[in-house]
Amino acid sequence: MRYLTKRLLNLTIICATLLPLWGAVESSATMIGLSTELLTIQSGLVVTGEVQETKSQWADNKKDIVTIATIAIQEVIKGRSAAKKVRVKYEGGEVDGMGMRVSDAAELTGGETVLLFLNHGHQNSDGAEYEIVGKAQGKYTIGNDNIARKKGFSVLDGREVIDNDIPVSILIEKIKKYENE
Repeated sequence: MRYLTKRLLNLTIICATLLPLWGAVESSATMIGLSTELLTIQSGLVVTGEVQETKSQWADNKKDIVTIATIAIQEVIKGRSAAKKVRVKYEGGEVDGMGMRVSDAAELTGGETVLLFLNHGHQNSDGAEYEIVGKAQGKYTIGNDNIARKKGFSVLDGREVIDNDIPVSILIEKIKKYENE
């Protein structure tokens, strides 16, 4: 009995030491690389814009957390949008001190300028919500140097087809070339 108690105590100490470290480990999803052509074809709307606001909330199932970001549209590259803003919904966020992070989801941050490949999610009383095509692959962050960059995922196959660290004007030209395919 004494041996069992000592082993349980040791196991408890080990778990108490390692458990906080588990959440601190940075991870990213490994996925098949999606080309600009494929992202464009799969998208109903491609826009550039500024992330104005993000708000996290409990999902309908009350177990998951989702974030709704409001994007002020600067340019519609593919598709049509009568609105000057779009709402983009993605998995993850923080509500009531509880956080959820999804490794392959594209996180949007207030104030950043982005290029997004989007599809209609669902319609609700607040209007249409869009989802990012290809998760993290469907989001480019546009820097002050007008370079579009992707991050937040690792590619298992297809690295050669991904446009990254590319001037925004060249990326937009590519998208427009593929928009009718």
